[in-house]
Amino acid sequence: MNTGVGRSGKSPINSPVNSLVLVLTTRCQLRCPYCSQGEMLPRQDMSPEVLRKALLLASQGTRPLQIQLTGGEPTLVPELVRLAITEAAQIKRFCTLAIQTNGVQLDTHMVRFWKKHGLQVGVSLDGTPRIQEAVRGQAGATLRGLLLLEEEGVPFNITTVLSSANVQELDRLVWLLAGFEQARGIGLDILVQRGRAARNKQVSLPDKKHVIQGLERLLLALETVNRERNTPLRLRELDLVRRCLQQGQQGRSRTFCLAACGESLAVAPDGRLFPCAQVLGEARFSAGTVDAPQPVPPFPALPLNSLQKDCSSCLLRLHCPDDCPSRLSHNQAEERLLACTLYQILAHYPGCEPGQERATPTVVVNQTEHCP
Repeated sequence: MNTGVGRSGKSPINSPVNSLVLVLTTRCQLRCPYCSQGEMLPRQDMSPEVLRKALLLASQGTRPLQIQLTGGEPTLVPELVRLAITEAAQIKRFCTLAIQTNGVQLDTHMVRFWKKHGLQVGVSLDGTPRIQEAVRGQAGATLRGLLLLEEEGVPFNITTVLSSANVQELDRLVWLLAGFEQARGIGLDILVQRGRAARNKQVSLPDKKHVIQGLERLLLALETVNRERNTPLRLRELDLVRRCLQQGQQGRSRTFCLAACGESLAVAPDGRLFPCAQVLGEARFSAGTVDAPQPVPPFPALPLNSLQKDCSSCLLRLHCPDDCPSRLSHNQAEERLLACTLYQILAHYPGCEPGQERATPTVVVNQTEHCP
């Protein structure tokens, strides 16, 4: 049966889908000790039929559709990446496509195809080769992947899992990226106590003191490096805080991400549906399947500012950025407040306070999008 996405007709999903995460495979060459999906799902690749049906579910809507290709490791199924790109081109709404990869298996043919079709690229990198090798493995292959992106002129962003293993060496990551003209920015994802991370204590959540120290060193390194760069390296969370401070003066409210808004759909390789990839495989968040979709269940109401005893002195009190609903759901009380610590440090960074902006903030692409 042809399930192409260019046809007319209403989507079976009642709420708008403005973010679609396609988990093309649960296979991966690495075995990160904090993988939030580790052993949550059996090893499986998505079929072309499931992929097409997933795109059909998201084909209706008036706002731009964000499509993210992820895994496992999506470069293990390059034919599915190509299929997703070509099929998405048939959707009759504006789409942006992004891929999140560990960079281990990149090759010239693959990267050139991505560039031709405007695929946004995110690479998972937690630090210097020493840190990367210790927590993820195959650091040399990942760095070769970055060099290939650089040679082919493909912009990329870095996603870093913030943990006890790297929190005090974030500045060294900045210095590593300083030599890559195609590097555009860094996004910090605080470790989520889910999947392998909930059982493996090799890498843990950082403590508050080290988060403060590590972030201050990162900001200093960014400022120093960006003085010499034509295209500055952005910090996703700093841009988020700047936008929040600006919007807060206007009395606007926000939600952390499209999943928290009920506008996101993550599709497992077997066709099961969930609000985001961070809760893939959890029955309490099931939204049916691509063949029988159901209403997307909401995340538990647990805003970040409800956990803090007193927000009166916080610069972000009028417009808290909030945090990933999955992280708030899976981490313990004190651990949830690490996001609060991070935001407060960034809110006091020179140029963040209202009226002191150094430049119009630029959103880092291929990172978690936040609801207005």
